[in-house]
This record gives sequence, structure tokens and C-alpha cells, in this order.
Amino acid sequence: MLKTQRLQTLEQVRAFLDGSDSLGFEVPSREVAYNFISQQLRRFGYIRLGKADKGLIRRYLCRITGLSRAQMTRLITQFRNTGDIRDRRGPPIKPFAKRYTPDDVRLLAKTDAMHGALSGPTMRKLCERAYRVFG
Repeated sequence: MLKTQRLQTLEQVRAFLDGSDSLGFEVPSREVAYNFISQQLRRFGYIRLGKADKGLIRRYLCRITGLSRAQMTRLITQFRNTGDIRDRRGPPIKPFAKRYTPDDVRLLAKTDAMHGALSGPTMRKLCERAYRVFG
């Protein structure tokens, strides 16, 4: 991540944006980028800024982190609502129920191999008939 402690005022940020068109930035990891964005929003008092200055800070953060304008808007909204930015992705709260066990899958593969890789509907009929006959 870029060392940006020297950028203390909005004028310095504006000058940085005007002069950094040709610079390439290394895209940081998601966690590092989110921490950086939170720090910068706090440091510049983003909530209290006017519309033009907010746009300036938004452009600055997009340039440094490599995130899109839409993604930055979502992160800034999260910062405004919660006071922090965190990764909201995670495992589903209630994942889909598993219908078949790993043993069921192994048996199906074994049956498929014994019958020479039949089509899906034919295999289904075989399994239904086996269930009716053998329980």
C-alpha cells in the first residue's frame, strides 16, 4: 500500500490525483484495502465534507485501491452506516440441505460403471426399479 501520510489536506490529494495519471499502483488484498479506506475516511472527516470534496476523496481511494466507483460507493455507505468497513461475505446462514451422502454418490458411480455409463434417465429408471424390487 502506498504511504500517504504526507497527504494531509484536500489540496494535496487534488495535486496527487492530477499528477498520478501515469503511475501504476499495486492492488492490495481486500482486508488491507478495507482498513486503508476506513483510515482515510476517518482522517479526512469524509462525513463532514462537502459534495465536491467527497468526490475528490472517492476518486483518490478508487485510484489507490483499484476498486470501481460502484464498489467504493457501497463501502462508503457501509462506513457511514456502521462506522467501519468489513468484508460482509461469508458462508450462507442456512446452506442447502444435502440430499445424498458421499456413500450414495459412490454407489451411483459404481452402478453407472457396471452398466457402461448409461444416460441419466435410464440410470434413474434402473435405480427406481432396484428400490421397488429390493427396498
